[in-house]
Amino acid sequence: MAIWRISRKFPLTLLLVGLVCSAPGYVREVSATDITITGQFNFTDNRSANPAGAVPGYFIAVGATSIVPSGVGTTAQATQGATTVPVPFIPSTIFPDNYFAAVFDLTLTGVWTLTATDAAGPVSVQTNSIPAPEKIPLVNSPQVSGALLTPHVSWTLPDFTGLGVTRILIRVRDLDHLVNGVNADIIFSSASLAANATSFDVPAGVLAPGKHYSFDILVDNIVEGFLRNRSETFTGIYATPEASTLFLLGAGVVALRMRRRQSRS
Repeated sequence: MAIWRISRKFPLTLLLVGLVCSAPGYVREVSATDITITGQFNFTDNRSANPAGAVPGYFIAVGATSIVPSGVGTTAQATQGATTVPVPFIPSTIFPDNYFAAVFDLTLTGVWTLTATDAAGPVSVQTNSIPAPEKIPLVNSPQVSGALLTPHVSWTLPDFTGLGVTRILIRVRDLDHLVNGVNADIIFSSASLAANATSFDVPAGVLAPGKHYSFDILVDNIVEGFLRNRSETFTGIYATPEASTLFLLGAGVVALRMRRRQSRS
């Protein structure tokens, strides 16, 4: 039986690394540069045509909301059986380390092995499966109205009978800021709304003057903590006025209120 002696010539940290490397099933040495994968996902997505550059259609979305380190030097792919697909880096303001792939073979509803690789080697995790795929319909008649920088987004619901809809979300895409030259940046996501919600007021501070946006209405089916099925309905392009226009509008409102007060006195 081998006896390990700890000395200044053989530090404890080196001993621990040696023990880990000799363990059965060891894949790679643990270091400060190891990849971490969190928020891995696998769900069906029914997405409308949109001005945001997001892939439309009905497909399986697979990837992870966070692979760190991300970007140049870190690649990802997903494998299920004999099928392997690249999972490109598609960051946004709210998901800066996001990797996302659209798979149009809708028979691939099983578990994916998601593998991220950098200079230190590969790391793999498994996603959830989709045991009961559902094509959740798009919402109807999405509209944007009301205050210019805090608009009211509204829609009507289709028939969700028999479907496991559990929540609705609203996301805001900045159409003037493209990621990888294609996808509009996701700059905001609401808290979960009730499954029967039909409107949402965009809070102050999200939109800026003189820009273009689109609002994404997401209808989700979440089971046991996993997103299984989703639909995404986009509004058209929403343009906010320039700051000078907003100032003149504000000044006009103040002047009108003063006139009303004077007429009453």
